Amino acid sequence: MKKLILTLSLGLIAGFAISQSAPQQRQRDGRGQGGGNPIYRALDANRDGVISKAEITNAMSALLKLDADKDGKLSSTELGRDNRQGGGGQNRGTQTSSTRGGGGRSSSGGQIVRGIKMPTPLFRTEVPEHIYDIILGKPTKTAVTASVLAYQDLHFRIGVGTEPDALGKTLNIGLLEAGIPKEVLIDGLKAGTQYFYKLQYGKSLTNLNESEVYQFHTSRDAGDSFVFTVQADSHLDFGTDPAVYEQTLKNALASKPDFHFALGDAFFSDKRVRYQDALDQYIAQRYYFGLLCHSAPLFFALGNHDGESGYRDNGRPENIAVWSAKTRNKYIPNPTPNAFYGGNTSVHPEIGLLKNYYAWDWGDAQFIVLDPFWYSGRGGRDGMWAKSLGKKQYDWLKETLENSEASYRFIFLHYLVGGLDNQTRGGVNIANLYEWGGKNSSDEDEWATKRPGWEKPIHQLLVQHNVSIVFHGHDHLYAKEELDGVIYQEVPQPGHRSGNTRSAGSYGYDQRNVIGSSGHVRVAVTNSEVKVEYVKTRVGGTELTVSQRRYVADSYSVKSLNIKP
Repeated sequence: MKKLILTLSLGLIAGFAISQSAPQQRQRDGRGQGGGNPIYRALDANRDGVISKAEITNAMSALLKLDADKDGKLSSTELGRDNRQGGGGQNRGTQTSSTRGGGGRSSSGGQIVRGIKMPTPLFRTEVPEHIYDIILGKPTKTAVTASVLAYQDLHFRIGVGTEPDALGKTLNIGLLEAGIPKEVLIDGLKAGTQYFYKLQYGKSLTNLNESEVYQFHTSRDAGDSFVFTVQADSHLDFGTDPAVYEQTLKNALASKPDFHFALGDAFFSDKRVRYQDALDQYIAQRYYFGLLCHSAPLFFALGNHDGESGYRDNGRPENIAVWSAKTRNKYIPNPTPNAFYGGNTSVHPEIGLLKNYYAWDWGDAQFIVLDPFWYSGRGGRDGMWAKSLGKKQYDWLKETLENSEASYRFIFLHYLVGGLDNQTRGGVNIANLYEWGGKNSSDEDEWATKRPGWEKPIHQLLVQHNVSIVFHGHDHLYAKEELDGVIYQEVPQPGHRSGNTRSAGSYGYDQRNVIGSSGHVRVAVTNSEVKVEYVKTRVGGTELTVSQRRYVADSYSVKSLNIKP
């Protein structure tokens, strides 16, 4: 009876919050930012402006768990108990407690609203039990790196060759300790060549199991055709359906891409009461990335929820920015500057190389990954001018573009530098603003005073150097836009259960040109054109064939620049 009373009370709270839904939806950004009903904001876990039945159920479940003495009532002590854990005064995110034993695990928690812990997305960090995962990274003309993570102590070898049934080269990895990833360099390879490999693993070297055969390709020569794929905002939060995410990655694998991009918001360390509890997220993402990236090297771009904002680096040896960067570098094999890759050469005293921005050429294309987070401030008097690539990264971008003779030039980042407000939503509608475009929100050109000594706004730099496409995420939908000959491609989420476009208009997109998530972007590069496709994901019962689980929702082509040396 007491439990029933508590449940009914929670239902009344939810009902009151739902009654606020319409006014909240009318807010400018469609996600309840600023003001409004705090209960509504807390219940609207995925910030889509609508409280779903699942969010209400989730909320009630989370609050019921706070009833420690099972008396059917929530005392002030019970409401405040978990809020005192984690310290640091951080008032966003979830707190989790879980362990990994080679298989799945689950975690959940709550968000603090005015001192009271309220439900937030249940983080989808439970994954199927598996022995190991492998993520390829840093491919070059003659090498690739395999990041191998085992979930029990095992001996590993890698067999490599140019034929799937004749793997002539064997690399002895040695004994891997459970839970500690190891980067293995596979070198001595030929440029422009397809390779196959498989893992051999076991408790001893005398009795080894074998994986399936995987593959990768060394750097392409000019004129070669190839495919790459892109995803953004995988989250692993309440809105994520693991089955959809898995199917998206399987769909991408079917295209046999040379590599795969993830445009941030994968780890959510800033969503936890204790940022260290986000470790589950990094490990779970390894499982998901590993479904594709055992055969398509991964390139990761930072997102706003990945914890690596420079203003959070407070000078202490351990803070959210430092911890997040060190954890990412441990689990994700991003490239470092060398003869093949350009990038950030600065060494952080606690982290080392950040591996946060980098570039390389592949076939007829140039690829540039940018970081709008490590060098941005909080705002304050500078407002949206506080968001920045930083002078060093800007100069590096300018030089990298100037020195390229590629026929196609692609930029990848989570969101544009600037925006109307801290939400930083939109594409071409904000491309004329602040560091990206040079103007303020009143359409006044402030470039010379706000960026003295910088040549020109980023968008103008991209136009000058014939950038083909800017791939960006953050807004959780698909939208192809164009400004001054530069295509701005918003990349959809790969795993949202029911992607919609309700917020597109408030984000500044033309709603006639947007498509909801989920899926991935497939890009096929030839010497004459680039074909871009939005491959949507469909899940269902066993009645769906493999081909029916993906379909092309939109496509377009970009012609080669045919730049001569």
